[in-house]
Amino acid sequence: MKKFIIIGGVLGVVGVMLAFLLFSSLDSIITEAVEHFGSEITKTEVSLDKTVISATTGKGSLHGLKVTNPKPFKTPSAFEFSEVSLTLDIASVTKDTVVIKEIVIAGPEITYEVGANGSNIDAIKRNVDSYSTPSKTDPYEKKEVEESSDKKQKKLIIEKLIVRDGKINVSASFLNGKALSVSLPGLTLNDIGKDKGGATPGEVTNKIITSLRQNIDKAVGTLGLDQAKKAIEGVAKDLKGQLEKGIGDPEKLLDGKAEDIGNAVKGLF
Repeated sequence: MKKFIIIGGVLGVVGVMLAFLLFSSLDSIITEAVEHFGSEITKTEVSLDKTVISATTGKGSLHGLKVTNPKPFKTPSAFEFSEVSLTLDIASVTKDTVVIKEIVIAGPEITYEVGANGSNIDAIKRNVDSYSTPSKTDPYEKKEVEESSDKKQKKLIIEKLIVRDGKINVSASFLNGKALSVSLPGLTLNDIGKDKGGATPGEVTNKIITSLRQNIDKAVGTLGLDQAKKAIEGVAKDLKGQLEKGIGDPEKLLDGKAEDIGNAVKGLF
């Protein structure tokens, strides 16, 4: 009987030590998880300066979270979050499903870059989609998913996620170096992953990026970028046709068309 009591006591001490080690390194664990899974899911470089979480209250924040752009986009980042506050259910940290009571992303800065095949946000969304639902015909992609599934992933439940006071900076080659900015509509998501007892990091990212993209598209749509692009393309096509046919003085034609392009861009401001 004494032997069992001693063994039980030793196991209890070991358990306390393991719990202490887990909670004392919680900040670095979260930082590493965000950078690792974020980069893997979006196929970009995701970096996080630091994480500060209270092991007693579960309240904390992520500082300097940045998501770079996939190639061939030229702006340095797609998303920059200076500070993300969150509240964890500390009791769930040691379980298979971690419950996050609330995440608040205040003042995010998003760069929307227009490319030949859509925007950088579209490209990141495609990367997230391919991670969540890999191609059945691509052996490399299938192998990656199989290797990933071998490692036991924590699942997540996010009871409330709020994005507010965000700004979108629009970048496009046809803007001639001009910058456009528009406010990002607020976003609130509730009970992510709750209906299925927890969602994988890929599923959570997909849910968030899908909702964010809808709001981004709505906001950018108010700027009339498509109309300006079509106007500029029309001017360029007309100029090319006139130059090929030798109609008019090339220098005067260029000056006139440059003014037309300038007017099309000015119409956005």
